[in-house]
Amino acid sequence: MEEKFITLAIHTPEHALAMSRLLENHGITVRLQKLVITGAPIAMGVRVRIKETDLPMALKITESLEQFSITPTDSILSGHQGDILIPIDFNSYKMLAIKTGFDLAVRLQLRPVLLHGYPTPYFNSSFSIDDSFNGGIDPNIEEEITEVEVGNDLRNQGVRQMRELVKEIEKQQNENLIPKLKYKTLLEAGVAEDVIKQYCRMSPPGLVVMVTRGKEKKDEQLIGSVTAEVLDDCRVPVFSIPENGHFTSIDKIKRVVFFCNLDQHDLISVDTFMRMFEYPEVDITLIPMTGKSDKSIKIKIDNLKDYFNKTYPAAHFKSVIFPSKTFMLDFTNYESQANIEMLVVPNRKKNAFMRIFNPGIAHRLLFERDLPLLALPV
Repeated sequence: MEEKFITLAIHTPEHALAMSRLLENHGITVRLQKLVITGAPIAMGVRVRIKETDLPMALKITESLEQFSITPTDSILSGHQGDILIPIDFNSYKMLAIKTGFDLAVRLQLRPVLLHGYPTPYFNSSFSIDDSFNGGIDPNIEEEITEVEVGNDLRNQGVRQMRELVKEIEKQQNENLIPKLKYKTLLEAGVAEDVIKQYCRMSPPGLVVMVTRGKEKKDEQLIGSVTAEVLDDCRVPVFSIPENGHFTSIDKIKRVVFFCNLDQHDLISVDTFMRMFEYPEVDITLIPMTGKSDKSIKIKIDNLKDYFNKTYPAAHFKSVIFPSKTFMLDFTNYESQANIEMLVVPNRKKNAFMRIFNPGIAHRLLFERDLPLLALPV
């Protein structure tokens, strides 16, 4: 039985041809079909048609480009840019982040990068013209020199801690507790979240792996969480693990919740998750985040569920709809009864004002749940 073809887009002949070449370069079968309007003497456009099962990857490819003028690499299109970033703050849970990051690096064929941001005192490098004529050192300059010395001490402390960490990694690699991979270490001056976000902007990694505080500690510093800041700002996938959770390996996760927007981003996000973890045999519960529970929502979520079950036969997809007024309470009860082990969230970027007064679902779940969370930017 011939596989079903669907229309991905309708473009001018030139644009349709460019899209066709782009998709075919990535192994997607494309059929071009002239769009003829009754009464028009010529074709008004061209349909770009693909196999239904290729839709998630085709959407990801086309949305990664601007006007198809850039020839992308496979790594960029798949969301993996070569590195997996593991921010480190030398606390007692650093090895959890490293082990998880190294395990995922093997799976995704990425290079681990350990990044530590160390604080620096404020340094004002401006001088007045009178400084060279006052016959001595201005007291303000003496303070600045002291601040430079403190900054150097903090960096030296970070260097020592990183060297000790490297020794610990080597020890655990020799004991086969951590995969034997080549990795990179970086020390950068600045606030931790700013250092991480800067790295992600300048050298976008395929994934960021972070350990988060337990729920009781998160409540004490709701606005100041480093992981929350990274989630809200970075446009790369972020995988967070709670420090007091029971996470041991991604391979042991079998029950997953995926929060849906009921748009094409769901197709991209689910496909990213399935490819990232090599099409795992898992039970995935689809939960719409529309705030509604009418008949149209049920039809959409059922169609999405049927499509995913057909496209990813190794996994089993089901759906649950919660009323908006009691959403978090209903979800809490469902989570405990269904023994959910991981959350996957399509994560939309918000500005600082919205993050404080109307935080996104990824931000809220990060603070309210002690579960591994994979946030995928949309």
